[in-house]
Amino acid sequence: YTIKEYFVENVQKIEGIQVNGLLPDASDIRGTAPHVVSVSIAGVRSEVVLHALEDRGIYISAGSACASNKPQTSATLKAIGVEKDLLDSTIRFSFSMFTTKEEIDFTIDQLKAIVENLRNMSPLYEDFVKKQNKKK
Repeated sequence: YTIKEYFVENVQKIEGIQVNGLLPDASDIRGTAPHVVSVSIAGVRSEVVLHALEDRGIYISAGSACASNKPQTSATLKAIGVEKDLLDSTIRFSFSMFTTKEEIDFTIDQLKAIVENLRNMSPLYEDFVKKQNKKK
């Protein structure tokens, strides 16, 4: 779980990223699969992030594994409480026993740069933030 915990700790530092399937303080992380993390990125479509990371040599998956071959929104993501606005913004990272902290650091750095760049080009994130502020 060390690599997963390290990844979760660092990916949560990126504004507007939500780790799915965990309690808010991630205290239950050891009760989840040790090799997979699902995150939703407000204001950015998952397929766009997937291809941008792929261009940088980082390979991930979009959506949930339970819906990877289906075009409709994942019932699994809905069931674990992912907000409607984030369902099309969910990606999965997988790790192995050989994944290093250096690879995680590289991935986090690339993801942060990609997300910032994509949000600057799209009004989706501003719309998401406005909706969140109205809920408060």
